Amino acid sequence: MLTKMHTTDLNCWSPPLMSIFLHCLLFFPCRQVFPKQLLLRLLPPELDILCTHPMFGPDSGKGSWDGLNFMYDAVRVGKEPRRQQRLELFLEFFRKQGCRMVEMTCEEHDRQAASTQFVTHTVGRMLGAMGLSSTDIDTRGYEALLKLVDNTAHDSFDLYYGLFLYNTNATEELERLEKAFDVVKKQLFGRLHDIARKQLFPSAPPTALPSSTAAASGSSSSSSSSSSSRSDRGSASSGGLPVPAVPGAPSASVTLVSNNGLKQGLKQEGAVAAGGATEAAAKQ
Repeated sequence: MLTKMHTTDLNCWSPPLMSIFLHCLLFFPCRQVFPKQLLLRLLPPELDILCTHPMFGPDSGKGSWDGLNFMYDAVRVGKEPRRQQRLELFLEFFRKQGCRMVEMTCEEHDRQAASTQFVTHTVGRMLGAMGLSSTDIDTRGYEALLKLVDNTAHDSFDLYYGLFLYNTNATEELERLEKAFDVVKKQLFGRLHDIARKQLFPSAPPTALPSSTAAASGSSSSSSSSSSSRSDRGSASSGGLPVPAVPGAPSASVTLVSNNGLKQGLKQEGAVAAGGATEAAAKQ
């Protein structure tokens, strides 16, 4: 006989209720479809099968079961009055404890449990792996997360692994959890572009130069400006290609000289040099 009761004192069970265990199999798994199929295949038809799942444990059900969900599925119960009476006697015990009785098929249980139980345990274990701890400024939401970590940490990994292995819906829920996390990450990082960063973290203003340095810089700038204008005229006459201005870049005249212009300039410089040497020789 396979049983798993969330009570520490079986003496509270009445003799008629205890006699149920002699005539039927009561199964209390966290996964329903797998054991249901197994029991139907292996057990003789004269043995009643009732699959149940109290949706609480030693921590969440501590002190009282009032208002807590109790799922059950009468998988195979004979029509004879005594067998039906035995079923009702068992369920009545949990009703009197204040449980909210939920009749549901094993298949529907596993589908819903993949979201309610497996995701809860997965998130709790993820937060536990982060090593979260209480602080001096805890919010109510953060305290709820710490409570979730505490509740799931008391359960063994074998129980958690069973939720994953024996529930065919768990893999789909795990994939949905991963996709949802990726969506949230993309929403966050999608707004971290360069313009937003410049608006949030503007560069420091330039430092003012001393008067003497500023004057020297001004004369140098004017010299560079006149030199730049001469360079522009020279490059234009020699077939130079001006570089397009870059928005936001410092103002400067930059010229790319084409191959023909470069050759022509070199010839002109050579001719000037040769003429200067002839004039010097004539003076001597």
